[in-house]
Amino acid sequence: MHFLLIYLNSLINMRRQRAIYTIIILISISFSACDQGGVYHEYITIEEANWHQDSILRYDVLIEDSLALNDFFINIRNNTDYPFSNLYLFLTTEFPNGHSTRDTIECLLADKNGKWLGSGSGRIKDNKIMLQQALRFPLRGTYHFFLEQGMRNEELKGIEDIGFSIEAHRQ
Repeated sequence: MHFLLIYLNSLINMRRQRAIYTIIILISISFSACDQGGVYHEYITIEEANWHQDSILRYDVLIEDSLALNDFFINIRNNTDYPFSNLYLFLTTEFPNGHSTRDTIECLLADKNGKWLGSGSGRIKDNKIMLQQALRFPLRGTYHFFLEQGMRNEELKGIEDIGFSIEAHRQ
């Protein structure tokens, strides 16, 4: 009986050690998986998931390195109440010298059969949409990026958050 208790106690200790090692490994993996190439990343929450046509989202980005290559993304978090398969956006970029450009962007959120694209389970879907790849900022300074919804609806239901991110380009 005494040997059985010692054996059971050693099994419990081994399981604890394995659990501790597993936790340490998972924490290490999660830290190493963190994005080290992030230059800028911000989400703006849309009040009540109802994006009004007059609501302009603003992202201010300070750029100090004009030689680095960067990848640009728009991140869209929509719920399944969103009534369309795509989302048109107007992106205005204001440069540090005051010049600006304006682009129209179509973001596909569902396939032709209506199946939601992106990741996420349940009602919320996340899409990371590439805008530009391997692009350099021409000037150092603060850039202002403005996003507007370009759909024909005055109020666009189902858009939870809109993010803008810039990442260091990886070869």
